[in-house]
Formats: sequence, C-alpha cells, structure tokens
Amino acid sequence: MPEINRDTLEIHGQQIFHWHLELSSKCALKCPRCPRTERPGQYKVTEMNLNLVKKILPPERLSLAKKILLSGGQGDAIYCNDFLKIIRYFKETNPNIQLCITTNGSYKKKDWWKEAAEILQRNDIVIFSVDGWDQKSNEQYRVGSHFQSIMEGLKTLRQFNKKVYIVWSTIIFKFNQTHLNDIQNLAETMGVDSFNLVQSRLFGSVNPNYIDPNLGYDPLEPDKERIETSNTNRGCYINFTKRSSHHNIKPTIAQLMEKYRNTYQNSYIMPLCRIGERGLYVDAEGILYPCSWISHPFDIQASKTRNKTISWEKSLFVEYKDSFNLNIHSLEDILQNPLWKKLQCSWQESKTAFVECEKHCHQSNSAKKIAGLQLKSFIKKDPALKTVDLYNKKLKEKVKEIKSF
Repeated sequence: MPEINRDTLEIHGQQIFHWHLELSSKCALKCPRCPRTERPGQYKVTEMNLNLVKKILPPERLSLAKKILLSGGQGDAIYCNDFLKIIRYFKETNPNIQLCITTNGSYKKKDWWKEAAEILQRNDIVIFSVDGWDQKSNEQYRVGSHFQSIMEGLKTLRQFNKKVYIVWSTIIFKFNQTHLNDIQNLAETMGVDSFNLVQSRLFGSVNPNYIDPNLGYDPLEPDKERIETSNTNRGCYINFTKRSSHHNIKPTIAQLMEKYRNTYQNSYIMPLCRIGERGLYVDAEGILYPCSWISHPFDIQASKTRNKTISWEKSLFVEYKDSFNLNIHSLEDILQNPLWKKLQCSWQESKTAFVECEKHCHQSNSAKKIAGLQLKSFIKKDPALKTVDLYNKKLKEKVKEIKSF
C-alpha cells in the first residue's frame, strides 16, 4: 500500500475514509423513476461478493475508513447474497466504522433481520424507504414492494438492536401528501429514531417527459403549496429520541476543505468527492467512480455555461470502463492512471470541466449541499430551524461562509 496521509486520509490525492458501495444491482421493485426501470438493459444484473469487497477494502485500508454507504442507484444492497458476510467483515475488522444502509426493506425473513441486528452497532444507520401507510399506498410508487415484510423487518431490527439508528424516509408524492402525518405516526409506533421527508427532483415541473399527455400533468408530483408549507421538505431529521446518528466524517471533511481552500477557491467546480462529502463509489460490477452521481446513464448532457455536450457512450467511464475496473486493477493503479488524473485536474478550470461533474458540483450547488449537511446539527440544538423561513435564512448564511472558504 502506498504512503497514506493519515491526517486527511488520502492516497494519491483521493480521500479513502468515505466509501459508497453498490453491493447489488438486483432489486425486487420496479419503481417507475428508478434509472434501472427507465433504462432497462443498461445495468448489468450482478452483485459483489465478499472476496471482491476484501480486495477493494483489505483490513489495512478498511481500518482507516470512517463511513461506508450501502445504498442503491442500480439495485438494493440487501439482495446481495453476501450482504450479511460483508457487513460482518466490516464490523469485525473496524468496529468504529459507520455503516449507512438504505433499503426498501421488502421480502427478507425475520431470521435475516435478526442476524443483521446482531452485527450492527450504535454508530450504524439503517434507512427504510417507505412512501405509504399500507400495501396499496406504498405500491403506488414502490411497485412490487411488500409492506408486511417491511414492517416485520423494521420491527425485528428494533427488537434485537435497541442502539442502531433507524430512519423512516418518505418521498412526498401527490398520493401521500395528505397522509404525511399518518405515515409519521406509523413510523413512530414502529420505534424508529427519525422520520425524514424527501422532496424528489424527478417530477414533471423539472422534467417534461414525466407529464402524462392525457392528463396534462405529472400524476406523481405533489402540490407546490404542500411542499412549501412542509417544515421538513429539506430532508431534515425529526428525532423521536435523543439518540445521535454519530456522523464521524465531518472533522475530516473540514480538514480537506481547508487543505484545498486555495485550489478551489476561485474554481468553477467544488468537487464534493475530493473533500469526502460524497463517498468514493464502486458499482456492482466493481467499477470505481469519484461518486455515484456520474455513474447513472443519460442520453446527452450539455453544459449550462459553455458550448459543450457529452453523450453517455462517449463519457469517460463508459468509453474507458476497463481502466477503472477493480476486478483487474488495484485501487492504487486506478488512482495513478492518467485518465483519473485528467478528471481531477478538470475540476479547477471551467474550460476543461467534465459536464457530468459540472451538473452536480458547480460551486454554488456544492456550497448549498455542504451547508445543508452542517445545518442538521444546528436543527438538533434549535428545533425552531425546522421552520422554512428560519432554515432558509440560516442556509444562505452557511452558503456564503462556505463559498469564501
């Protein structure tokens, strides 16, 4: 292993303390706006196994990691056959690491959840994505989900692990916008620690392709007034208990922000992956990306500020896919590859910036993302920040502060 900067936990200028692993591209659901549903055949149906995970994160590297996100843009991590073996390896090798698992929660048996409960610890987070209050309502978006097994899994996890931090996360849709209190009450009775409302960006007001030609509107999109008056539409946690979710990566992110202050102070892009706010991403095939955002298929992306477009077929991680494959290359070799270096250098100049990165990590977008992350800790101390006006005021102050970093 090459020499590691143990203060900022970097190898070859790449942070290695925050990871995002796509353990499986398999999923039992067919959510209409999931990229897997919208682009059938563009994701290989596969999964990681324990051996590949150990190659990516051998004990000496895993011991330095602080957080691993197991969340799916392609599939659901819990459908990986080696899931329980993998999380057991993580926790036995590095008990202090934080695992954050996002799942729809369907179809797993009670014994499976009991074993998961025995592995997970106080600093871990399990997020159940549930948008309804019963089978019929939840299936309006989570097509193919199984509400009873979700509730059984949630109940079992809490029964056999009182310390793990459990979140119930609900996307606001037209079909549930008048039932949010009912869903929250159900979540509370199930013993979760937080209820999180999410405002999706996958609606007709953003993407006209989602407008039903017969209806003339997007049938999933909630009323604008509902979003504006919801105190939690920014994704703020509502804590039912005093448990903490134990985010332990903020100090290292702050160190990296300080380290790269001069590098990105006047740059076009503020790369969230460089400072560790976004996890270093490995998809289910073992392909390494700076983050998951640039792994999703698209038709053509165009820059909003210059005359540059890119098609999915010509994008870096499609055209040179094998160069980033952790099945055949070591992490060190990929990070020293001229193609990876080219990507890193592009973040400093608007003329060379990758359109894929520009879409998400334009400096204004990144500053707002970091500010929102930091505000979560303020909300716990000052519940008044849940109100929209106060939250927006504080958010603007934090964005201004971050942009001057």
